[in-house]
Amino acid sequence: MSMKAIPVSEAERIHQLDVIRGFALFGIYFVNMPTFLQPALFLPEDGLPADHSMLDVWIRLFFNMFVQTKFYTIFSFLFGAGFYLFMSRAEAKGHRVSMLYMRRLSGLFLIGVIHFLFLWYGDILHTYALTGLILLLYYRKRDMQVQGWAWFWLLSLQLLYAMTLLLPSEPDVHRAIADQRLAQKAIHVYTSGNWDDWMQFRLVNEFPLVLANEWFAIWSVLPLFLFGFSFARLGLFQQTRLFLPAIKRLWWLLLMISCVLVVMIPLLQFEVVRPPASAFVSVQVFVGWSGLSLCAFYICSLLLLYENERARKLLLPLAPVGRMALTNYLLQTIVSVVAARWLQLYGEASMAMGLLLCLIVFSLQVAASKWWLNRFRYGPAEWLWRCFTYATLMPIRKKRELPVKNS
Repeated sequence: MSMKAIPVSEAERIHQLDVIRGFALFGIYFVNMPTFLQPALFLPEDGLPADHSMLDVWIRLFFNMFVQTKFYTIFSFLFGAGFYLFMSRAEAKGHRVSMLYMRRLSGLFLIGVIHFLFLWYGDILHTYALTGLILLLYYRKRDMQVQGWAWFWLLSLQLLYAMTLLLPSEPDVHRAIADQRLAQKAIHVYTSGNWDDWMQFRLVNEFPLVLANEWFAIWSVLPLFLFGFSFARLGLFQQTRLFLPAIKRLWWLLLMISCVLVVMIPLLQFEVVRPPASAFVSVQVFVGWSGLSLCAFYICSLLLLYENERARKLLLPLAPVGRMALTNYLLQTIVSVVAARWLQLYGEASMAMGLLLCLIVFSLQVAASKWWLNRFRYGPAEWLWRCFTYATLMPIRKKRELPVKNS
C-alpha cells in the first residue's frame, strides 16, 4: 500500500457534515430505543405493548410525526455525500479508488454483520454496505443521470406506497395471536434466557423477518445515497454559502409540504380521515412521506443555522458525536441491550422510560466524544475501519505539542 494512502486530515474535514451526522444519530437513537426495550417485531400494529399508557400513545404519535423515518434518511443522504468525498479525495491522491472503496465497504459489512448477528437485529450498516456497492455504478455518470436515477428509484417506491392506500385490508387474527405468543416468548428469552437461547430465538424468529425485507431496505436508501452523492459533487457542503439563496427557498417549500404530511398522521391515526386502507397502513405511508420531506427540511435548517455564528456555537457540540458516528451507533446498542437485561427493562419499560434513557445516554456520548477526540484522532470503531480500509496500522493517539522555549 502506498504511503499516500492516508485518511482525510483535520483540515479537510467538512464540519457541518459532522454536525448533521451527530444530529441524525440523536434521532436514530430515539427511533431504535423501542426495539431495544420491547419485542417490536411482534407487537400490535401501533407498536405499543398491551399495557401501555396514554402517555406512551402520545409519545408514539410524536415519534411518528417528527422522528420515525426522518433520521435514517438523513444518515443515508450523508452516506452518499461521504461516498463522493472519499472517492474524489482518494482519486486526487492517485489511488485505485474502486479497490480502496471495496475494502471500505467490506469493513463496514463485517462490522454490520457482527452487530446484526450478536447484538441487535435492526442493524443498518450491512444494508449500507450492500447498497454502497450499487453506488459504484453511478460514480462516473453525469449529475443529470445520477439525479434522474435517484428520482426514478424514489418515485417508483413512493408509487407503491400510494397504491397501498387504495387497498382495503382486514386484520389477520391468526397472525395477531401468533405475534402475541412470540412477543411473550421474546420477553422471556431476553430477560431470563442464556446466550444460546438468545441466538436460537433470533435465528428462528427475527432474522427471517429482517432478511425478507432486505431488498426493500436497499431500495429505500439507494435514492438517498444518490441524492447525497450528487449534491456533494455539486459542492453543497464544500461551498454552502453559494447555495444559500436556493436553500432558503427550498426550506420554505419543504416546511409547507411537511406541515401537510405531518398533520395527516394524527388525522389518519384517529380515523378523522379514512382512506380504503387500514389506519395503520395509511399512517405508515404518511410517516414515510413526511420522513422524506422532513429529512430535507432538517438538513436545510442545519445548513442555514450553521452559517449563523451564534447558532453554530450551539450546534458544534454535535460535531464530535458525528465524527465518531460509527462508534456511537454501536455503543447505543451495547448500552441499551445491557441496560435492558441487567435493569430488567425489556418488555417492561414504557416509551417515556425509553425517551429518558435516550436523553441520558446521548448526553453522555456528547461529553465522551469530545473528551476522546481531544486525545485521539478517531473513535475506536472508526480507527479499526480505517486500518482495514487502508491495510495499515493507523496512528490513533494525537501528538502532544511541545511547549516552545524562549531563547
